[in-house]
Amino acid sequence: MKLTSIIVVTLILYSCQSKEANKSQDTISEKEIQIAKNLIQGAFDDLWAGVDSTKISNYHTDDFIILEQGEIWDNDRIKTYMRQQLTNADRAKRTNRMEYISIDKYGESMQIAYYNFAEFTRADTLVGKARWLESALAVATKDGWKLKMMHSTRANE
Repeated sequence: MKLTSIIVVTLILYSCQSKEANKSQDTISEKEIQIAKNLIQGAFDDLWAGVDSTKISNYHTDDFIILEQGEIWDNDRIKTYMRQQLTNADRAKRTNRMEYISIDKYGESMQIAYYNFAEFTRADTLVGKARWLESALAVATKDGWKLKMMHSTRANE
């Protein structure tokens, strides 16, 4: 009888844990998927390609960080990078294209995984290409969805 009780209690506990685990990932709507894609694409178009630091708060939380190729960048470091880029009048134009691997929602956050393909042109001539494997954490804020953290690793062409 004692063994039967232990088995029953174990099965009940396991059953409860499985239900909780299934609740952790929420169903994501097509609208939310599009919001996530627009957030990533907009951030790259306005910030990394557009080099417009005045738009950082449109896309990033105040405590945003990006783990970039083994370095930690925050909003201040990104602004410094942008100021340096703007001093180079001959800098290449950057165009980004994303291929999304997954977009999942967990409560008030979304986890986004994607490849980022960039082309760099100068005077309509392709001068370089790059590819990164990236992930991002977007969180719901009072001002809408914003990026709280990203991770970026260069990937081989």
